[in-house]
Amino acid sequence: MPKLEERLNSFLEMREFILLEKIGKGFSSEIFLVRSKLGEKFVLKIERDKSPRKEMARREAENLKKANSFGIGPKLIEFDLCQRAILMEFINGTPFGKWVLEHTPKKSALQKCIDSLLAQAQKLDAVGLSHGQLAGKGANILVKSNSEPVIIDFEKASQARKCNNYNQIRAFLFHNPHSAIARRVREILNS
Repeated sequence: MPKLEERLNSFLEMREFILLEKIGKGFSSEIFLVRSKLGEKFVLKIERDKSPRKEMARREAENLKKANSFGIGPKLIEFDLCQRAILMEFINGTPFGKWVLEHTPKKSALQKCIDSLLAQAQKLDAVGLSHGQLAGKGANILVKSNSEPVIIDFEKASQARKCNNYNQIRAFLFHNPHSAIARRVREILNS
């Protein structure tokens, strides 16, 4: 089995992409920002060599493809099962928690973001795709400059698990008494 570095280089070389930087490292994958020869930026996610989650690329590609069919998530560009890699749209955004706590959005921008986020969660529930990681610090929700949220990281999503995306988002945004994010959301909306 080729090592991650070999698979990364092969993927980039075959598509004439340039590696810009490593932007993340997860439990089962590493995430890179890459550029095409036309200058377009993409996110390349490659399964780590010793990942316990075999077939991460296949699972995430299936889940992301389903989410994309309802206008949710970064657009899936392609996936390569031999290289155990997924290429997707680059979302230039700020993680939701950081956006709320550090950028202090206006009430109207926050309301727009929350309305869109709840609508996306309802769609995911309706089609039977449980994201499973929409709470915490809000790291799997990126907010673009126009206040539009984009749900990312469908690696652990499931089409078999009971869907609670909508309730999970509501609890994350409004009901967690120990969350600085929920506290800040309430402060902004009640101002």
